[in-house]
Amino acid sequence: MKKFKTQHSKLEIYNLCSMIENSTFKTKNLKFAAVVIILLLAAALNHYFSKPDISLPRKSLAEFPKELGDWVAISDQRMDDQSMKVLQVDDYFMRNYRNSKGEVIGFYVGYFKSQREGKGIHSPRQCLPGAGWVPVNTAVYEMAIPGHNPEMVPVNKFVMGKGLDRQLYLFWYHGRGRIYSSEYWNKIYLIWDGLTKKRTDGALVRVNNPVIGNTEDALKTQSDFIQLFLPLLKDYIPD
Repeated sequence: MKKFKTQHSKLEIYNLCSMIENSTFKTKNLKFAAVVIILLLAAALNHYFSKPDISLPRKSLAEFPKELGDWVAISDQRMDDQSMKVLQVDDYFMRNYRNSKGEVIGFYVGYFKSQREGKGIHSPRQCLPGAGWVPVNTAVYEMAIPGHNPEMVPVNKFVMGKGLDRQLYLFWYHGRGRIYSSEYWNKIYLIWDGLTKKRTDGALVRVNNPVIGNTEDALKTQSDFIQLFLPLLKDYIPD
């Protein structure tokens, strides 16, 4: 009986060792397979992203209308070489419009054909402060766009101050069928659209005007102006 128990115990130990060896072998195989899959996926993604973006037909922003309803362009500004080296924007205009009431609005659109390898839209959160101008109030504003899906879109609303002077800025990311305010969502959409649409093009749209009476009056003026040009942007910033 004692001999039988000893043999039985040896058999259990042998079986246990075999199970451990098999388990270890399977674990090593699974790890090896996972590494191979990750390497193949990385190679596939690298190959995919190494291809140039799809380029859709569009008009140059230099052709953007200089008359929008009651508003007429009164001046165009150009960036200096140093600013262009930093921004690396592919197409842009920076223009002032004036209406029959004498109100003036600044209008900027900067378009990028591709936003890869460190090239992309610079957030105005870092660019706006300067020359004595500081943020007085910042918020996300739900802007109404009749006929757009959705009809309410989030844009950034900044009130900048310098002494007693105030300027109201509305700005947003625009392109590939979207309008949105968040720079973090911009990065997520760039990755997603790069994978699914083979596109990373897009633009920053910015409008500003002085706050003469109160912020709501300035906002109403900007909103009316925006409704005039938004339907035209699809020819310059492809959906």
